[in-house]
Amino acid sequence: MPFDRGLFLKELGRKAFHIGGCIIPVAYYFFVPREIMVVALAACVLGAAFLEYMRLSGRDLYPTVFMRPSEDGRLGGYFYAASSMLLAVLLFSKAIAVAAILFLVLGDSITGLAGMVLYMYTGKQSIAVRDGALAGLKHAVTHPKPLSLMLLMFVVCLAIGLLFRPELSYPAIAAGAVGAVIADAFPWRIGQYVIDDNLSIPLVAGALMALASLL
Repeated sequence: MPFDRGLFLKELGRKAFHIGGCIIPVAYYFFVPREIMVVALAACVLGAAFLEYMRLSGRDLYPTVFMRPSEDGRLGGYFYAASSMLLAVLLFSKAIAVAAILFLVLGDSITGLAGMVLYMYTGKQSIAVRDGALAGLKHAVTHPKPLSLMLLMFVVCLAIGLLFRPELSYPAIAAGAVGAVIADAFPWRIGQYVIDDNLSIPLVAGALMALASLL
């Protein structure tokens, strides 16, 4: 289909909110002690849980214009993003946690906007590979995002990771970028439960960076 300006602006607004999350890793890296960040993120998770409970109960407390159709009847991506940020801070070193969170808020946003444009010009209606109803490892492996978007995600995350040299080694940076691509590009599920990439990107990328740092 032709370029849909309204659809693009809606996704741009969603990603602008997403990118606004940069304030969290930047504040953690430069200013905020780990203990305070854990408390702040725990409060964010609890707040997001309350907002989602109200929304799913039919009592919206905030505009839902940027919610995707696939989020009807299930938790919104921002809840998973807040949860993954909290877990990243709890589980990983500061450099790994901050890099992994930036992979989400920057890498996922950039590839999401690129995917929106790409899919509009190829005639598709959705940029989300997780919107389908099928489950299973075979479906996940055989239904990834286009290779161009995977390469873009890898390059963006690699560039982010290089900002943390020498705290992060080259193998750790590469492993994290690969982990972000794996989490983002494939529609992983557990049974009928969709694994939201807002949850999986920081955790998979962070885990691979942590493992590579031990080598």
